[in-house]
Amino acid sequence: MPCLKQPRQLLHLCIKASCDFIIEGCKHEFQPLQGDALREMVQEAIPPFVMQEVIKSAMKRLAVSYQEPTYHQVIKRVLNTVLSCRLTEVDLSNLAYGGQVSLEVLDLIEKTLTTLIPNMTQLIHLDLSTNHNSSTLPSCSVMVMEHLGRSCPNLKVLGVMNNNRVTSEGLLHLYSSDTQAGCMNLEKIFLHGCSIEPEDIAMLLHFFPKLKLVGYRELGASLGMLKAQPKKFSRRKLQHPYVFRLTHLDNTLSRVYRCDGEILDFVSETCPDLQNLKVRVCDEDVGEMHKLPNLQHLELRFFTGVHHPIAATTTNFLKQQGYQLTSLTIFCNKLFSRHVMIIAKHCTNLTKLYLHSNSVVLDEQLPPASNCLDKLQVLSLRVGHDELTFAPEAGHYIRFLVQRCTKLEEVFLIMRTEALCHDFLVEIMRHNPLHHLKVFVCDVPRRTLCAPMIYLTIRTVHYLIQECSSLWFLGNLISWQTTAQEVASVREEINDNNYAVTIIYNECTKLRRKYF
Repeated sequence: MPCLKQPRQLLHLCIKASCDFIIEGCKHEFQPLQGDALREMVQEAIPPFVMQEVIKSAMKRLAVSYQEPTYHQVIKRVLNTVLSCRLTEVDLSNLAYGGQVSLEVLDLIEKTLTTLIPNMTQLIHLDLSTNHNSSTLPSCSVMVMEHLGRSCPNLKVLGVMNNNRVTSEGLLHLYSSDTQAGCMNLEKIFLHGCSIEPEDIAMLLHFFPKLKLVGYRELGASLGMLKAQPKKFSRRKLQHPYVFRLTHLDNTLSRVYRCDGEILDFVSETCPDLQNLKVRVCDEDVGEMHKLPNLQHLELRFFTGVHHPIAATTTNFLKQQGYQLTSLTIFCNKLFSRHVMIIAKHCTNLTKLYLHSNSVVLDEQLPPASNCLDKLQVLSLRVGHDELTFAPEAGHYIRFLVQRCTKLEEVFLIMRTEALCHDFLVEIMRHNPLHHLKVFVCDVPRRTLCAPMIYLTIRTVHYLIQECSSLWFLGNLISWQTTAQEVASVREEINDNNYAVTIIYNECTKLRRKYF
């Protein structure tokens, strides 16, 4: 039987009450003395760790619910009330829920921030991320970056994703100089969707030695520039070799389907602390990864404009270094059962496994007893490039991977196969009851039709709810042999029993960019 819904926590009630009090106090224009009194009372009564959550909640509520013509004035008063010198973390990204605003509003909020930032010298984490629209809050212009460089030397995390006002000129203000300390303690910076060129990221990597994570679409191109023209980015005598503290490298977001073999050569020599790696490769490139002793999370995409097979170099790496991985993701055209067998035998410390392929081939038998993934918690198996692709052999993969992994918490089966039916699922759970299962999602790849395509029924829904005591999410029932009336009846039963289970019945799916 599933878990019951728990009553609202006291902390959440405290955050809600604080938001109500602050917004209500700032709705109407007040005299400066009144504003000072409200600010002092709020900052004395609410500790900083609660205030950080209050700010996030208040920004979202203002953006979503409070749409009066003067709501930007309310935002200004709220910011003046809640932002104090004691805060170490400020997240204003929820303001993006408000949608488009005028340039006057952008300038007003920026001016407010520039008057408050100089006093926030203890700031460690700042998030001014927004959406792709050029006129949404929060905004981060050169003026804001200039005040950060002057006043926030302790800043370690800066998020300005999709903020079109962030430019190369603004980044220069984060550097140290004779007149300011800069933000040289930066460890994480997120610049996706900003008006930043790869050369600017190369400069950041060169002059900010503590950077561990750089969120940027063309990070691989920046590393390639450092490798090809190191002297271009040096203001002093170059020290060889480069040594970066990067722990994450994701070059799969690049719009160019290029092979990252040269980048891997450079990274394997310069990033000894790398833990999370996502790249597009050919099989022969994988051999360089043995030089990364701290690698734990690996994503390999065997597609660089053309499909590449998984061959001996990859399998040898998995046999020799697979034990150090805790998360493995593979995107390929054809996945053979021998590859899955190698993963199950040698990657024994995996807690997350994602296997995505256009087709599967059963070239070797998969006896469940040879599966050594006893620590696996998340399994995602996707077969096919669209909803019309059948995967007749996929049932063997499901049985092999699920039947012995007793700690599974999340299972995603994205495929269309006749093997996946109610009796098949009951058979698997007879060997592995899935007591820890929290999320079970079964759908078809790149679905565009709202039609039954998977041979699971409403009986399966009732069976999983009763047998999986930890279940939270179940879906997507739009692809199962169910009707809207049956789903409504199950939801009513869940509400009547106060079960903490969410039934997913989504009529459409977001089409993602094709990798194959």
